[in-house]
Amino acid sequence: MNYQRLTKFYMIVVLLLGLACILAAAVGLPLEKFDLKFVVLACFTVGIGSRVTLQIPRFKSHIAVSDTFIFLALLMYGAEFAIILSAVEAYFSSIRFCSKKLTIFFNAAAMAFSTTAVVLMLKVFGLYSESQLHGHGEHIQDFVIALSIMALTHFIVNTSLVSTYESLSNGIPFWDTWKNKYLWTFITYFVGAASAGLLIQLSDSIGFGVIIATFPVVLFIFLSYRMYLKNVEMSNAQADQAKEYSKVLEERSAALIESEQRFRSAFNYAPIGIALVSPAGDWLRVNHALCKLVGYTAEELRATNFQSIIFPEDLGPALVNIHELLSGKTANCQMEQRYRHKGGETVWALWSVSAASDVRSEKPTLIFQLQDISDKKLAEDKLHYEATHDALTGLPNRSFFMRKLAKALQKTKLDPKYKVSVLFIDLDRFKYVNDSLGHLVGDQLLIAIAERLRECMRPPDIVARLGGDEFTILVEGRYYMEKVTRIAERIHAKFGVPFEVRGHEVYSSASIGILHASEKHLTSEEMMRDADTAMYHAKRAGKARHEVFDEDMHVAARETLRLETDLRRAIEKEEFLVLYQPIFLLETGEIKGIEALARWNHLQLGEISPNKFIPLAEEVGLIDVLGEHILRKACTQIGSVLPLLKGESALKLSVNLSFKQFARPTLVEKIQTILDETEFPPNRLKLEITESVFFEYQEKAVGMLHRLRDIGIELDVDDFGTGYSNLSNLMRLPISTLKIDSSFIKPINDGGANTEMVKSILAMARNLGLKVIAEGIENEIQLEVLKKLDCEHGQGFLLAKPMPFEAIREFLLESDRIDVPKPQFDDLSTVSLIQ
Repeated sequence: MNYQRLTKFYMIVVLLLGLACILAAAVGLPLEKFDLKFVVLACFTVGIGSRVTLQIPRFKSHIAVSDTFIFLALLMYGAEFAIILSAVEAYFSSIRFCSKKLTIFFNAAAMAFSTTAVVLMLKVFGLYSESQLHGHGEHIQDFVIALSIMALTHFIVNTSLVSTYESLSNGIPFWDTWKNKYLWTFITYFVGAASAGLLIQLSDSIGFGVIIATFPVVLFIFLSYRMYLKNVEMSNAQADQAKEYSKVLEERSAALIESEQRFRSAFNYAPIGIALVSPAGDWLRVNHALCKLVGYTAEELRATNFQSIIFPEDLGPALVNIHELLSGKTANCQMEQRYRHKGGETVWALWSVSAASDVRSEKPTLIFQLQDISDKKLAEDKLHYEATHDALTGLPNRSFFMRKLAKALQKTKLDPKYKVSVLFIDLDRFKYVNDSLGHLVGDQLLIAIAERLRECMRPPDIVARLGGDEFTILVEGRYYMEKVTRIAERIHAKFGVPFEVRGHEVYSSASIGILHASEKHLTSEEMMRDADTAMYHAKRAGKARHEVFDEDMHVAARETLRLETDLRRAIEKEEFLVLYQPIFLLETGEIKGIEALARWNHLQLGEISPNKFIPLAEEVGLIDVLGEHILRKACTQIGSVLPLLKGESALKLSVNLSFKQFARPTLVEKIQTILDETEFPPNRLKLEITESVFFEYQEKAVGMLHRLRDIGIELDVDDFGTGYSNLSNLMRLPISTLKIDSSFIKPINDGGANTEMVKSILAMARNLGLKVIAEGIENEIQLEVLKKLDCEHGQGFLLAKPMPFEAIREFLLESDRIDVPKPQFDDLSTVSLIQ
């Protein structure tokens, strides 16, 4: 709620009401009653009366003479004069303590409204006649009632208006404001009304001059009474002060009487051990908590000294502290100490010592305070263990390992014969254990692996879990380098035995990077960097192996990092080229399709092989963006050629799809979007996938491939025979073509030998109703053998090299076929194709 705006609105409303009252009074003002007496009364009221106030002792209210004269004006001259006079008096009074114009006019309006309310109440009760307001004759009772109504009405209305204002402006409930600040001001109004009644009686009996004559008397009475009340207030304050001082003396006296008893009780029953000890260390007095802490009785302790139960390792520092205390160098000392309990166990205590008397006296006494912190020390040890060890396996964690490695590295600087080696271990394909068997089995496998790693270490070695499926081993001391390699070999041997985990037989392997510290390794972070590099080389070399770091690896890592940076920039700037290689029907030479091939011409390094930048893009998570860029560019370029081809061409565009792209749930939708944006017909697109997608993503990939086939896109298996070939997978998938990898085509020699794998793939494809494309046809012998084996399609440098878009466009528009050399063999037996 906006109290500021509400307060301002309220003040304006009161201001308008007060203004209305003043205008009404001005309009109805009986000018015939206006005389010099009223002018004198107004001057007294405005000039002097408002300045004379009297504070009531012990209350926050004041009695003002001006209230008396406003009531007197009402009794003598009627409502109109009283309303105007009250507003004028309030205006000039407010000017003295307030600078805000709205507040000044608000006070004047509130007083005018309150006076108007008084007049209305008198009229309501029929007490507004002159005889009733002057108390003439038998109207003395009406006169008294009228004065009470005037005081009560003025008190209620005026304090309500002001309390409402303060309640809104300060955000305090109305009742709290009125009760705490204005409840006691009723005295002001009743004294003012009573004084006005007395003055009107005197004026009627003696004359108006008595009011003038009385005013100085009233003024002096007010001033004298104010001084008297101040003296009363001072006397009350002095009495209160004396009473408070007396109370303090009584409390101190009682405290002194009880101090010794409290000290004894506090000493004996304190929750911590307390003792008075001589400078020589003898126990003089002990409390119950100390006896319980160390297991001895008070008599047993007093017969000995504290040196007899403290650990020898802690005694020296304790005696030094006591000496400094007795020599005046310090006022108190504190340290953690170990004491021997009577039962034999160790008790940790926080020991504080100070002087119970002046250390310069002949026999100073020491105060020992011993607080049991055994639980705290256990908790600290537990927290330290949890902070430095892996919660799952119980092995040291990364921070612990890095500190140990840093310390070991420092030792090599002091002792040239001291050696440090690190084995960085990364589990192979651990993710698939979690994905297939669940994280609970994965966690249990990690625990079992940690145990086997412990079995492979030497006693002084440290094995730690860095996190996830990464472990490290620290080897330090004086040893032969071959010992570190043997540790890696023991790990591989241990991992060769399957793990029994919750009813599952799980095989696991690890890629291990080995680093021997050299003078170039200045920090533990540099050692971990190079050990990690060696591990990645082991993983890329085929997993389940170990590699020892050398400088060539570091150079390769820097080059890879640079290549990664340049790859990101090249993708952002769309610097990749797309080359196109035709796919021919071998029997007739007809062009049946073209394959889009991504190429990257680096500004400094020249042409980067796809075998290098494609795996890098997969590794750093850029393959999705790169794949989308190549697909969009190929669809745009070839889509512009399709309408220009002769006849009823059924040319297909083949684009490679990385198995990593199947990790993206929206892959199918993204391909559909690209086809829509480029207006490329889905039935003219073929996506080439590798067999690894079946192993990596299984059911997820199968579902995506079926959705792609439903769109109209054909699917080919690229590099068939080089990956995880599985006949059952081929039968489940909506594929149309197998592409025989060039590694099976290249061995075909002049005699037509080495065709067994090709024949097997062709036979299997025919049985499954699939087409076959042979990749990498580079000479006529290979071409002739493939044609003899009835291989339908082929591509390779012999037939056509990959070419940029402008060249493939011209190539396609010139002709839809090429001349294919005819076979030189009459039958298969002459080329030894049948084994």
